[in-house]
Amino acid sequence: MSIFKIKLKNAKQGLLDVYDNQRTVYITGPNKINRKLKDGDTFTDCNYWKRFAYPNVGLEESFIEVLEDDGTIYSDQIIHNTYPKVYDISTSANSTYSENQVKIQEETGSFALFTQMTNRSSDEVKVKLNGLNTAILDLPNGSTQTFNFGELPIGLIEIQNESENIVDIQIIVSLQIITKS
Repeated sequence: MSIFKIKLKNAKQGLLDVYDNQRTVYITGPNKINRKLKDGDTFTDCNYWKRFAYPNVGLEESFIEVLEDDGTIYSDQIIHNTYPKVYDISTSANSTYSENQVKIQEETGSFALFTQMTNRSSDEVKVKLNGLNTAILDLPNGSTQTFNFGELPIGLIEIQNESENIVDIQIIVSLQIITKS
């Protein structure tokens, strides 16, 4: 999520009235929810709001400043706006599921819609999905396991390394952008 600041007082637009009650606007967000925006307030949301910020619009039309850009793309034409995230996990020898967790849903607020796991080492590991004892699979050395879009939403990946060596796993996920308004 990116962080935005409302900048209704803009020298290019003119200062209009200096009273605070006239420095508030209502703007409809991507989920068709009206957001009350008051000059100087900050908020966190998806990059839909970048369309109201310079340089996407001219200074005279801009009323939002981007304070922190998470780099995600937002498009009205895409049904599922997603962004990638990569996890590089080094599992210690003889380590358990609880020691090697990738808490996707807890960290991002979203489930992985696409997941690819690659075992970059010479030893096999076991992978538990979504904390379920009924969803444990083997990930052999040098292999890749992929769950394509729509097959299995994943919120938690746990890895057990029963070997005497460190095993490196790379995980790439596609996460849906969660909009707040």
